[in-house]
Amino acid sequence: MERRIARVMCILITLALVNELSIAVQARDNNKRRSKEKSGGFQKNICDITDRDSKVHCYCENTREPRNATKAECWVFNGGIPRDDLIWQSFASQPALQTLSFNVRVDGALGYVPTKALQYLQRLRSINIKYGNIVEISSYAFANITNLKEVALSQNQIESIQQYAFAHLPNLTVVNLEENMILELVRDSFIDVPKLQKLTFTKNNISTISNGAFQHTFNLLELDLNRNNIFHLNRHTFDGLANLKKLDLRRNHIYNLTEFTFAELWNLQELLLGKNDLKYISERAFDGLSQLRKLSLDDNKLASLPAGLFEGVRGLSSLDLRSNELHALTFDNIKPILDNLKPTGSNLLLEENNFVCDCRLKWMHSLRNETQSQNTKDSLEGVTCKMDPPIVSSAYNKMPEESLNINKDNSLTNIIIETVKKTNSTEKKDMTIDINGKKGVKRNVLKIPPETLPCPVETKKTTQLPAFIADPVIPIQNEMKTFRFHEMNEATKISFVHSIVLWNIFFIFFFT
Repeated sequence: MERRIARVMCILITLALVNELSIAVQARDNNKRRSKEKSGGFQKNICDITDRDSKVHCYCENTREPRNATKAECWVFNGGIPRDDLIWQSFASQPALQTLSFNVRVDGALGYVPTKALQYLQRLRSINIKYGNIVEISSYAFANITNLKEVALSQNQIESIQQYAFAHLPNLTVVNLEENMILELVRDSFIDVPKLQKLTFTKNNISTISNGAFQHTFNLLELDLNRNNIFHLNRHTFDGLANLKKLDLRRNHIYNLTEFTFAELWNLQELLLGKNDLKYISERAFDGLSQLRKLSLDDNKLASLPAGLFEGVRGLSSLDLRSNELHALTFDNIKPILDNLKPTGSNLLLEENNFVCDCRLKWMHSLRNETQSQNTKDSLEGVTCKMDPPIVSSAYNKMPEESLNINKDNSLTNIIIETVKKTNSTEKKDMTIDINGKKGVKRNVLKIPPETLPCPVETKKTTQLPAFIADPVIPIQNEMKTFRFHEMNEATKISFVHSIVLWNIFFIFFFT
């Protein structure tokens, strides 16, 4: 009996011990589970991944210890990572990261900004993603990270930036979106970014900028829109950029500048418009740019400039007009900024234009002697003009009639030949043929004595639009009048001859 009681007691004690052990194991598992949930679903350290099949491998500098790394460079190898993939929760193991970069090694491996990873990194200051296939930057893509200063998303395939894409980022300073496929800049993409100073959109496909697209970036200092497809700008395109200092619009397709286009850019110091399709510029296009110091208009299609174009930019000290189609640049054009072009650091670049050798270029001689800028001197010495026969004929038309031969065409020919001979005696001539097939002689402006430069009979205002080219098949109104005049002359001649014949017959019949 006592043995049975002892066995029962032993069994009961064993069961109690097993039950206690089971409770302890369950409690331990629960603690592990809670630890997993707090760490983002993974116990493993994102900086110490040993799984070769992992979709993301990160290498951290200085330390691999959990919660201690400050810089990580991650490589994305496997494509098709869902936005809510558990791999992103692993970044909770390193909440102290300040610098994070993703290099995508396989096409299609990363098609979005990994917001799920960024939400654990509230100390992050810089993020860089390269070679992804991110189609759009969605709203609140950067999880309102208050310490974020720099975002670089170059060489992805971004086509659109949604509203509030860059929102509530109080320390954001630089955004680089170059070499993407962005088509349009819309309103409210940048909200609550009071410290944003530099925006780069180089090498995109931007053709449209919505009015007010930059209205919340009031502290922006530099905006780079180089190499895009921008055709048109208006006075509201740059609203909100009162503190902008540099605007780069080179290599677009801008064909004209209307009045007050840049009126909101009160503090702009550098405006780059080279390599566009500019043909017309309003006389007041640059009004309001009182702080402008550098203006580039090189490699455009400008044939003339309005007389008062530089009245609103009297502080301008660097002007690039190379490789245009300018036939004249007058003293009135350059007068508002002439004194600014004399100090050592100034620049005036004018080579490769279609200047005509006349008295409107005399001011270049004076500036060459007075400027201290070697760049300006070198440029002026390289400026050429064309000795065009029509210009010579203008000088010829001013000559007194008694000094001309009866055959004016021959006289004109002699004058042209004599001019060419004089040119040959002073320097080697560069013969060119203009659009009408007439030969012209190119000469260096500064090698022509200023007193010998002829003045055109009538200098047309540079603000006039080019003459309307009529259809060569259909005669314009003046030609039609000319045709009618010739027809009337022929009819008058015939009628006159008939009248003389009739009068002779009448005279012979009645008086002989």
